[in-house]
Amino acid sequence: MAKLVESSLMEKYRETNQKTYSELDMPNWKRLKLDGIVIPEFKNYDKMEIESRDVSVRNIMDVSDDEIGELVQDRAFGVDPKFTAMAGAYFNTGAFIKVPQGFNSKKPVMVNYMSSGDVIIDHNVIIAEPFSSVDIIIGYNGVTEDYSFHNGITMVVAKEGAKINLIKLQRLSDASFNFDSIIGIAGRDSSINWTVIEMGSYKSAVNYTSYMENPGSENMAKGIFFLDGKRGLDMSFKVYHIAPNTVSDIDIRGALKDEAYSVFRGDLDIRRGAKKSKGNEKESVLLLDRSVRSDAIPALKCAEEDVEAGHAASCGELNENTLYYMMSRGLSLDEARMLLVEASFNPVIDVIPDDEIRESVKEAVKRRLIR
Repeated sequence: MAKLVESSLMEKYRETNQKTYSELDMPNWKRLKLDGIVIPEFKNYDKMEIESRDVSVRNIMDVSDDEIGELVQDRAFGVDPKFTAMAGAYFNTGAFIKVPQGFNSKKPVMVNYMSSGDVIIDHNVIIAEPFSSVDIIIGYNGVTEDYSFHNGITMVVAKEGAKINLIKLQRLSDASFNFDSIIGIAGRDSSINWTVIEMGSYKSAVNYTSYMENPGSENMAKGIFFLDGKRGLDMSFKVYHIAPNTVSDIDIRGALKDEAYSVFRGDLDIRRGAKKSKGNEKESVLLLDRSVRSDAIPALKCAEEDVEAGHAASCGELNENTLYYMMSRGLSLDEARMLLVEASFNPVIDVIPDDEIRESVKEAVKRRLIR
């Protein structure tokens, strides 16, 4: 286990999480079964790659109490208490990104975690000071087909008037397990936007939790996933509307092939006092084979009357008449299906602020569809 530049606050943070981790049993989830999971021995990890032209990005191991202390507070989030405690106790890598007040980054910050059978336990912290703006891409990339284990935490704070666009791209090997817990805290008139791309891993569970604690804040989430084989994904979003005039929107699109399985959980919690807030969530899934399974569990809690909120979920096979029409124009079945999947996915892929990554995601979808 890597030894950090341990500060008193960080030591306490680790100790608290170690105690929690040791007291909890491994979860036995009802839907996404964690068959085949191997909790690895904790190892050092040194394959984090950073590309940033105008924003300071530092290794989390080198950060002091003063810089991260404000984030280490009790707020519920994460895929499961066992996994968030593990990540908080034993993280072996992570990026600390702080955008100065009033600064608008011109180029996206890229943080890539490369894996060839590695144990990646990352703890990322992103802070956008007032009236700043930044695009950040965090990728988890398998460079071999070996079993990799990823469990991470990303804490995001957008202060007054700030804007953070965070793109998470998961492309670990099909033998891997992935767990990712993300929390966002939105300041007054700030904006936190999630873009979630889930392409890899045998089993993956991700959770995005957003606290809209200040008036005028926004939280937009877009995501796509493509699952084939016997792979499984549990993707959950939880948005707390606490302050008035807050806005959230969740738009998730997926495609399932072979015997793949997906779970979508969307939870909008509009608290008393969050007057004139708006929240909406929807998921749509294309079923490419009849042996796949998709569960959608949208939920809406509302303790305030003067609000607008809604949820929707849909899944279905590709329209046979549409496929027939496209094939009558010379397209193969795979080409026709690919066009329909692209039509669903491209509005999300096009949000990625990097041409090379956009094309690589499209190629990954195509490879999985036709193999």
